Amino acid sequence: MVTFTFPRKIAYNVNSLEELLNISSIFNLKNFLIITDKIIEKTDAFKNMKEGLIKNNINVKVYSDISPEPNIETVDKIIDLLGTDDIDLIIAVGGGSVIDVSKVLRVKILRRDIKSEDISPFVSLNIENKKPLLVVIPTTAGTGSDASFAFVLKIKENGNEIKYASGNYELVPYETILDISFLKTLPKKQMIITAIDGLANDIEGIVAINTNPVTEGIAIQSARMFFKYLPKAIEYDEESLSYLHLAATLSGIAFSNSGVGLVHAIAHPLGSLFNIPHGMAVAIIMPYVIDFNYRDENAKKKYDEIKTSLERLDGFDVKNTLTEHLIDLYRKVGQPLKLREIGINENEYKNKINEIADLALRDSDLAFNPIMPTLEEIKDILNKIY
Repeated sequence: MVTFTFPRKIAYNVNSLEELLNISSIFNLKNFLIITDKIIEKTDAFKNMKEGLIKNNINVKVYSDISPEPNIETVDKIIDLLGTDDIDLIIAVGGGSVIDVSKVLRVKILRRDIKSEDISPFVSLNIENKKPLLVVIPTTAGTGSDASFAFVLKIKENGNEIKYASGNYELVPYETILDISFLKTLPKKQMIITAIDGLANDIEGIVAINTNPVTEGIAIQSARMFFKYLPKAIEYDEESLSYLHLAATLSGIAFSNSGVGLVHAIAHPLGSLFNIPHGMAVAIIMPYVIDFNYRDENAKKKYDEIKTSLERLDGFDVKNTLTEHLIDLYRKVGQPLKLREIGINENEYKNKINEIADLALRDSDLAFNPIMPTLEEIKDILNKIY
């Protein structure tokens, strides 16, 4: 049996304030908790939204102390600091970190008996459609977290903070609001790595062992949009930003219902141990994993569906592999191909390869990869990416 879970509503190319007031009216919601970060909080887009809510008699609490790589204790900190008994709507305004914290926060508000670490696809949370609802306003175009059931937060293990990835279909936000006024606040570098993270969700999702006709169709369309619109979006062309924003949400829908794979399994420990932004780690790893997976005939067929779509439908030059299209995109937008290009110390990195490989082999996302790699094969990829 195959089931699909999407956000109940996707509001595309809308004004976030107007849409939030609409939600307030429909569900009679008056007590909002906005989760964001310090940078977004200072933008005009955020200030205008917050002031507009207050002028319309909405009670607004804001928590903005979300770090780029938050740990799982952040959720309890929010509850202890603000009190959440009266909250009927949580609004996540930010990228994947803000959204993931908000997902777990909603669970903790509704189910105080459940530890954050115990949330998994195999438990029933019984929180579907219960207040507080969760609405997401993504400020990046790539993580797909606004449409997914997954979360990634840091936990402590053996003296280190490592990324813990899990999820549950009841975590999928009620609504995604795509307002490009927030996307315009994103620096060019961040736009590139978050968009490539979204593209990775498509490319991994289409070959994942749980892929299916619905997720394949969505992933192909989303991937085409990333390839076509990212080069213009980084120049803040409004039409391209709009398409890129939608591509990110589509990628979230696709991978949430298919899974990802080896790229993310390596990116989680690599990013944690070297403090590399997730999108940057994913971008550097992805070409080498595609080449590794090409040996699987079914994966090759799926990769070539994206390649053929780019060439025959979108007018891209004919290439030998999807990897070549990806590297061409990297060159267009200035995305590094190697860890040494982003300043990672060679000796420190080489000394951590065994640890990264071991953690990657234990990562839950690896189960969805079309080929199960050996420890030595993961080490080989890790050597290549430096």
